[in-house]
Amino acid sequence: MKTFGSFAKERSRRLGRNQKTLAEQLGVSPAYVSQIFTGKKNPPDLGRPRNRAQLRTWAEFLAASEDEILDLVRFELHRVPPRPSAKFPKIRELLLKRLNARDKGLMDEVRSMELHPAENRVIQAMVQIYMILQEEPDEGRAYSPTRFKEFCNRARSNREFIDEELVRFLQDKPFSWAWDSEVDDVRVFAEASTIREAMETLAKILSDTPGFTYARTIPMVGHVSAGMGFEFTDGGFAAGEGFEQVEIPPGVDPSFAQRLYCVRVRGDSLQEFFGDGTLLFIKPESWEEVKDGDLVIFKNRSDGRAFVKKVEFVGESLLLKSMNPMYKNIVLAKRELMLLERVMAIVL
Repeated sequence: MKTFGSFAKERSRRLGRNQKTLAEQLGVSPAYVSQIFTGKKNPPDLGRPRNRAQLRTWAEFLAASEDEILDLVRFELHRVPPRPSAKFPKIRELLLKRLNARDKGLMDEVRSMELHPAENRVIQAMVQIYMILQEEPDEGRAYSPTRFKEFCNRARSNREFIDEELVRFLQDKPFSWAWDSEVDDVRVFAEASTIREAMETLAKILSDTPGFTYARTIPMVGHVSAGMGFEFTDGGFAAGEGFEQVEIPPGVDPSFAQRLYCVRVRGDSLQEFFGDGTLLFIKPESWEEVKDGDLVIFKNRSDGRAFVKKVEFVGESLLLKSMNPMYKNIVLAKRELMLLERVMAIVL
């Protein structure tokens, strides 16, 4: 990952902007700005409330988002891993603009995950509404509720559909939404009559089908291995594979489950313990909670591959123990890791 100074220097050069102008805008000396650009001084901690004005100035001068600036600064000063890229960036921005009451805490949560449970729920609702509105009203229902659910799930795994077609469909539709974390669900508030009518149709479809509900789900975002490792693609899967949702594991409180994501074990490197296809449910941003003996997934900075191992702390380093004797244990310094998160539940 680039240092803040190298990023600022490169961006300033590309934009044709000089350090003296930036220094004047910040109210500091040109020498101070030069030392940040060359890495001789650390950048200011722009995440602090008192530095809010500075953050805005840096972002405007570098023509970058405040989030991008903060990711660089937090990593350089505190070794905080950057936030993952959104699975569906275009619809995320649209949905955050339509979030009821502009809940800042929820917005920060959403931006910290590849696909937040609230975001996933409202996308699910919007896909359902879109599918209902594609039906010809004079021809009656073309599909059973079960088939309808299958079509919706298939559509939700199509990145181009979600980030292009669905975004175009929603842009001129006045609606807002809110997240109720207690019941793990979203509420959609529609001003457009077309959306209200579609929601009424959906309610009727679901109520007419005894026992037919959408299971509460957790996003499955990638694959891990004890041996060779697997890379995460932009969509969270091995290349060529799609996104899916898996049901909450038995015994897990749904109010807690909304904070989890899931990965699937690939290969037979862990077959003595759990085989190919086993689901591991992970708590994001749980680095500080990891303790000796925990099962974790981790990625190092050298190749970005994901592995699952048991962890033991040895001073400032981590001993990552393989559960299969065919594979070596790994010793890494904390700074060499870009991901270290706890496995909270296992479904064989």
